[in-house]
Amino acid sequence: MATIDALVDYFLTEERPDSVVLDSATVLAQAVAATRYYAGYANLVVNEDVDPPLPEIDEDTDLSDSEWALIKPLFALYIELETSIQLEASRGMGVDVFGRSSSEIRQDINQIQMEFPKNAFSQAIITV
Repeated sequence: MATIDALVDYFLTEERPDSVVLDSATVLAQAVAATRYYAGYANLVVNEDVDPPLPEIDEDTDLSDSEWALIKPLFALYIELETSIQLEASRGMGVDVFGRSSSEIRQDINQIQMEFPKNAFSQAIITV
């Protein structure tokens, strides 16, 4: 298990060291937002042994590899959306916008979010 902060750091330094134009605080905030969305449909592993579950999800929250596997695609789209919004806002200053539009990215986010209830569902197997 790794913290959200460690996963974001790895994402920024190893997976996408040159392609993310956002600052690390913004990227971290998007990872926390994606994790909170996931937590709406599934219990985090870190909360399984805690009663009541930990209420706060922040950069120090631990995620398992399987949780991150579901969260990461949504997180990547959140990063792309935030980048697109900032680029579109700079269009008035003469900046040439590149990449997909924010509306295209929002469609992909909506698609992933519609699949979350099915993908995040887990039921323990009970034998009689």
